Amino acid sequence: MMDFKSSIHLLQACVKNIGSQLDEPEQRALRRWWKEEKRSSSRLYRELLALPCLDAERAIESHPAHRHRWYHQLASEVSIEEFAAFLLENWAFPAFLPLVERTLAAQITDAGRTTMLRNIEDERLPIPHADLMRRLFQGVKAKAGSDIPLQSYPSLIDRTLVFYYGYYCDPWHLVGSLYATEAMGTHRMMHMGRGLTRLGIEPEDLEFIRIHLQCDDDHARDWYDGVIAPSIQRNVALRAPIAEGIASCLESSVRYLDDLSRRADERRLKAAPQ
Repeated sequence: MMDFKSSIHLLQACVKNIGSQLDEPEQRALRRWWKEEKRSSSRLYRELLALPCLDAERAIESHPAHRHRWYHQLASEVSIEEFAAFLLENWAFPAFLPLVERTLAAQITDAGRTTMLRNIEDERLPIPHADLMRRLFQGVKAKAGSDIPLQSYPSLIDRTLVFYYGYYCDPWHLVGSLYATEAMGTHRMMHMGRGLTRLGIEPEDLEFIRIHLQCDDDHARDWYDGVIAPSIQRNVALRAPIAEGIASCLESSVRYLDDLSRRADERRLKAAPQ
């Protein structure tokens, strides 16, 4: 099993090389990490693989990661400092646009290419979503102050490396992870928006949330109808990496969200009058 220091080093290498390729030692390390990580999602992978046409929408909606207690805590309980830590600890998470561009290069059907191009265009309208996310982070950080203690921990690293594994090693695995992420997006964004509004973040800093509340459901349907279903029909062997991507995204996410929720509970307990 990869030790924590090696995991950090691998994550840093993945961030540094986005847009190109990993050096061979890091590529081997990322594949070794995945060999270990995939064991934790093997049961769900087998269940997904048995679904007709890999129609996983219901499985995603019923998974504990989708409507996790952490999102309720974001909406109604956490402080601005805790919310800022949640956002800023995800500094290594890859931007969405390079991930979609990576999947575009792998498409084998006209429907898949059209869907990916539409997603890429959506990421740039009305202005680039990366800029809106940056504005959101800056607004939260400004309100929380600069002295925010940040942590790095195994579940956060694993949840992030799932996407880098797809990016660097298997774009069809990445298709599965992105589909699961989009399918869970509306619930996540709704609760984040409620929490940020409760904490007094300015409306103009919440444009990223508002846009994604309008488009994530449509994007999730696009991923399945435009990419997954026609691609599997063309090449049935793609079922396996797509199912692995969905399963690893869900299982790594729920471990990460469990840790966030537990940390928030511990803070509430420490702050309670004795």
